[in-house]
Amino acid sequence: MTTSALGSALLRAYDAAWLAATPLLALSPRLRQGLRQRLLSEGPLRRPPGFADIWIQAASAGEAHLAAALLPALPPLLPENTKLTVCMTSCTRQGLDILDAAARDAREALPHLTPLTAYFPFDRPSLMDAALDRLQPKAVVLLETELWPGLLASCARMRVPALVINGRMTARSLAGYLAARRVFRAVAPRRVLATTEASATRFGLLFGHDRVERMPNIKFDRFLSQLNGTGPDRADSELATLLGDAPLAVFGSVRREEEPQVLAAVKALLTARPQAVAALFPRHMHRLDAWRELLAGAGLPFAMRSRLGPGLSGPPAPGTVILWDAFGELSPAYALASAAFVGGSLRPLGGQNFLEPLACGVAPVIGPHWSNFDWVGRGIVDAGLVYEEPDAHAVASRMAALLARPRSRAAVIRKTAAYVSEHGGGVGVACEAIAEYL
Repeated sequence: MTTSALGSALLRAYDAAWLAATPLLALSPRLRQGLRQRLLSEGPLRRPPGFADIWIQAASAGEAHLAAALLPALPPLLPENTKLTVCMTSCTRQGLDILDAAARDAREALPHLTPLTAYFPFDRPSLMDAALDRLQPKAVVLLETELWPGLLASCARMRVPALVINGRMTARSLAGYLAARRVFRAVAPRRVLATTEASATRFGLLFGHDRVERMPNIKFDRFLSQLNGTGPDRADSELATLLGDAPLAVFGSVRREEEPQVLAAVKALLTARPQAVAALFPRHMHRLDAWRELLAGAGLPFAMRSRLGPGLSGPPAPGTVILWDAFGELSPAYALASAAFVGGSLRPLGGQNFLEPLACGVAPVIGPHWSNFDWVGRGIVDAGLVYEEPDAHAVASRMAALLARPRSRAAVIRKTAAYVSEHGGGVGVACEAIAEYL
C-alpha cells in the first residue's frame, strides 16, 4: 500500500471512529455545551458559504488569549479600510468566553473587522470538509500544539493554507505523533512558526524542516501589556488594612501532591521569621479541609481569610497562617507580599504561573519543576527575577532572606519589563505571516 493510500485509509478509520464515538461524547457534560455547534447543526458555521477570511482555532483558555492578542493586530497590516472577517473557535466554554470578550472589544475598536466565535467542530474529516466549505477561509491558523488530523486533511484536500502559530511541541508529544507519521506528513501544514529551537526541530522531524521557522513567543507580548499596568498599589489595596503591618509571605497555587513539602516550608519560614504572616492559597478550594488538618497537626496557628474583616476579627497575629478561602485575591496578595512561593513546582507537576507575582513587583521563589513555563527561558532565573530552589528547606531559607530584605517592587517590574521586551515581538511576526495569505 502506498503512503498516500495508507494515509487515506487511516483517515477513513479516523472518521468512522468519530462517528461511532459521537453518541458517547454527547454524554459528557463538557462536550454537551455547544453540541449542536460541534456537529455543525447550528451556529456561525451554518452561514452561507464564503463568509470568513481567516479561521483561528484556539483549543482552550491559553490559546484563546493568544488569539485575542492577534485579533486587533491583523487589520493594520492590510490596506486601509479593508474589511476582514475572522472566525475564532474553541473547544471549551472558558476558551469561548475569552474569544467572545475579544470579539466585543474588536467590534468597538475596529469597524472594518468582523469577528465571529463558535465551538470547534468535532475533528471528524467529513465535518471538517463541511466547515471549510462553509467558511472558505484564505488561511486556517492553529495555535501552539494543536494538530487536528481531520482539519489538516480537509485543508490539504481543499488547498487551504494551514499555519501553526506560536508552535510548541514536547518530546513526549512528538513520540505520539511519530506513531502516525505517514498521516501527518500527508496533511502537513503549509508553515509552522515555532517558539523554541527544540520545538522547531521536533516539528521538522514530523512535517519536514523546510516548513518550519522560528518566532518569538506571543506570551511575552501579552505579559508585557500586563506589566504596563503593574500590580495593585499597596496603599490602595483593601487587603492592606485587613492583613495589618506584619511582613507577608504568600504561598500561591499550591498543588495537592506537594502539600507535605509546602507545609514543611511554611513551618520553617515562620520559625525563622516569627514576626511574619503566611498566606496559603491552595490551587483547588476542595483542599481547604485537608489543609486545616495539616496545619492543626503541625501546630501552626491559622485563620480563614473569610474571617478577616470589619466586624469579624482584627489583623492576624504574627506567626499566623492565613488559609485563603476566597476567590480572585491571589494577585492583590502578591502585591502586598515581601516574599512569594509559586506552587506546582516542588513536585514534577509543571509549575504554576510565576509571572503573576512578577507583574506585582515580587521576584518569586519556585521549585525545580516548571516545564509549563519553560518558554520563558532560564534567562529569567539567571537575571535574578525568579529564584529556583531544589527543595522545601531551600525555599524557606530564600523566602526568609527576602522577608528580611524585601526587593524594590518598581525595580523588579522595570527589570522584568526589560527582559520581556528583549523576547517580545511575536504578535507582529505571527500577523505578518498570516497577512501574506490575505
